[in-house]
Amino acid sequence: MNIDRKRFGNWVKKERKKKGFKRQEDLVDDVLSQSVISYIESGNGQVSKSKIVYLLKRLGFDEKKIEAFELSSIPEEDTTFLEEIQLRLISAENIIDLVSPDEGMSQLDHLSMPKQDEIHVTVEYLKGKIYYGKKNWSKAFHHFMQSIHKIEQNIYLKKTNLESACYHEIGRMEYSQNKFYSAINYGKKALSHFQNDGERLYYRDLILVSQVIYLEKLNQIGEAQKILDQMNSSPFSHMYLSGTKEAALNAYEVHAKFLQRGKQFPQAINMALKGIELARIDKMYDRSFELWVTLGSIYSEMDKAHLAEICFKTALKLKHQIKRTYLLAYVYTQLGKLYDKKEERDRAEREFQQAIKYSRKTNDVYREIDALSGLGETYLHQQKYEQAVKVLNEALDLAKSHRFSEKTNWLLLLVGQCLVEMGDPDLQNIALDFFYSHLQSIEGGETMIAYSTKRHSAGDPPGG
Repeated sequence: MNIDRKRFGNWVKKERKKKGFKRQEDLVDDVLSQSVISYIESGNGQVSKSKIVYLLKRLGFDEKKIEAFELSSIPEEDTTFLEEIQLRLISAENIIDLVSPDEGMSQLDHLSMPKQDEIHVTVEYLKGKIYYGKKNWSKAFHHFMQSIHKIEQNIYLKKTNLESACYHEIGRMEYSQNKFYSAINYGKKALSHFQNDGERLYYRDLILVSQVIYLEKLNQIGEAQKILDQMNSSPFSHMYLSGTKEAALNAYEVHAKFLQRGKQFPQAINMALKGIELARIDKMYDRSFELWVTLGSIYSEMDKAHLAEICFKTALKLKHQIKRTYLLAYVYTQLGKLYDKKEERDRAEREFQQAIKYSRKTNDVYREIDALSGLGETYLHQQKYEQAVKVLNEALDLAKSHRFSEKTNWLLLLVGQCLVEMGDPDLQNIALDFFYSHLQSIEGGETMIAYSTKRHSAGDPPGG
């Protein structure tokens, strides 16, 4: 039962008063105590489903009334906002782990937080990680414990496994300060709170591996060996799809793209997020970059520009860590298209200029044509026809020289549109060029679509 407890509690309070129970004490009996009713109405306490159902019946409602308060039943505008906040939190965690704690804190500081307990639990956990990274042990401990306390007050949040994660991180802090016995004890707490059917299942192995390290430091080799044997038989220990992390993460990315191609967007998003999580854990910067770009392209296709922007900007936070710099041209082009669509033309121009710079730096003709084309369209939308023609002709020369027929046709149409607006006499020549180019693409020749299948939009197959 995963409900919005605050919303449910407020509703119970109103209904109680409507039914004539002016005080919480008026509902107290052998099953319900005043403190239980208070926990339910405030949304802050651990209350079993059976007692919640019993209270509903006392108020004259069926058990099914709970369904109206399930998190999936939140109004659509709220779920859209929550989707964005959750994506920003995932982005912040990646930035904390892969870029810097300060960058991550900056991202958190700019978030407008809703009241959902799950969001606040995650924020406290992330702040704990930030101060852990800064080696500020007291502040880190404070935030981890804040997260734990919030989970203790809301049993439905145990599925997040953040309680277990916080105890594990505190154990690591103790280890860093040479408090090995304390580290072991926190590790045991982490295991005792771990939910095998919850989220962040990878934490179980992280906790167990850490316990082995702590025990080894104390020369308790027998206990350490028992844990290693336990890990080998664990259904959670096989985090990856194959023997190498590189191949596994590539598989996540490719799978996400195939699902995207089949318009299975929720499944594609889920697959990309799984890969992003694993890439973050193992600090696989290039794969993390690629997966964020893939996720951004999925949101773009879904017309969720604000979510796509979060993904592309998160990828760009990793620009100094990645080796495949040709990927930057693609990301900047995608951002340019997003801003052009939002009619933020100045920002669009800047992004396309960056894309052109990186495509030329890496000798990526395909990306250069795409970036020039995008910049030309941005000028066209601003009625800067002369600038548009100049840029589009640059792209057109490249497309012709590399026999990209489909792209050539599109660029000729764009140039033609500019010349129509300008009343330019060269329009007749453009029309003839378009005719012959279109004829060539019918007779044969490499199309842009064929080329794009050769050059994956984000990422290469893994090497040995």
